[in-house]
Amino acid sequence: MDYSKLGAIQRPKDERDILLGTVQAPVSIPTTYLPDDSWLVRNFQGQTPTCGAHASSHFKAVLDHLQNPSLAPHYTPRFSWIRIKAIDGIPLGNGTDMRFIFKSEQNDGMDDFEPLENDVTLPLPAYSEVSAVTPDMTANAKPKAIQSYAFGNTDFESICQTIYQNGAALLLVKCDDGFWGTSAPTFTTPEYGHFVCADGYDENNIRVIDSADPNPQFAVKMIAKQYVTPQFFFESGTAVDIPPSVQAVATHPTLTPEQKASIIQTILNDIEQAVGLVKQELGSL
Repeated sequence: MDYSKLGAIQRPKDERDILLGTVQAPVSIPTTYLPDDSWLVRNFQGQTPTCGAHASSHFKAVLDHLQNPSLAPHYTPRFSWIRIKAIDGIPLGNGTDMRFIFKSEQNDGMDDFEPLENDVTLPLPAYSEVSAVTPDMTANAKPKAIQSYAFGNTDFESICQTIYQNGAALLLVKCDDGFWGTSAPTFTTPEYGHFVCADGYDENNIRVIDSADPNPQFAVKMIAKQYVTPQFFFESGTAVDIPPSVQAVATHPTLTPEQKASIIQTILNDIEQAVGLVKQELGSL
C-alpha cells in the first residue's frame, strides 16, 4: 500500500482556535482507561487520502456509544469527506486538516453508514461527488453533530487527560513504515501525516483506531509512550461542550491569549457558582 498521501495536513495558525486548556481544567485520571471497543466497526480508507473523515467517523461513534452504551454507531466516512471538501478548499488528493474535520462535525453531523456506505475503490472524484449525498442523508446526520471543539496539547499526559475527560481525541501523527502490520507500531522518521482516533490509554501506551492498515487485525494499535513526542505527534483535538459566552471570547480576533484565559476563567467560575446555587436551592426543597 502507498502511504505517501494518507491525507493529514497541519492546520494553519488561527488565533480564533479554542485551546482546550482555556476551557477545561485538568482532573485526576486513572492510570488505565481502556473501555471496551469491540463493538466498533473499523472503516478502511483503502488508497484514498481520507484518513481525516475516517478518523472522524470513529471518533463520533466512540462518543455516541459512551453517551448511550446500548448503541453501536457505525457512520460513513464518505459523507463526512464530501462535506469537509465542500468547505476546506484543499485539493482532493491532499486530504484535509483537523479544523475542517471538526467544523464538519459541528455543522453537518454524522451520517449512518447505510445507504451511502464507503466504497473506497471508487475513483477519488466519484467518491467525493457532492450529488452522492441526498437530503435524507443530510437530515439523518444533522442531529448527530457536536456542539463545539477545542485543540489540546500533544504530550502523553495531556492526550490521556483529553481522552479521559472527553471520551476520545483526534490526533495528527507523522509516522513511517513501522506503523503498519502491527498492533505495536514504532516511529523512526516523521514521514506520513495521518489522522487517528485515540480512545484509551494505559500507563505506557495510547490506544488508537487506525483506518489505513490493510489488515483489520491491526486496526487498533497501542502507541508506546516513548514515541509520543513533538517529533511524531503534531496536533490533538476533541469535542467539548463550551458555553456560547466562552466561545465568543475564545474566538475573539483581538484579545490576547492571556486576556482570553482570564475572561474565560471568570465566566467558568460564575457558571460553577450559579450551578452550585441551583443545586443548593433544589436540595432545600
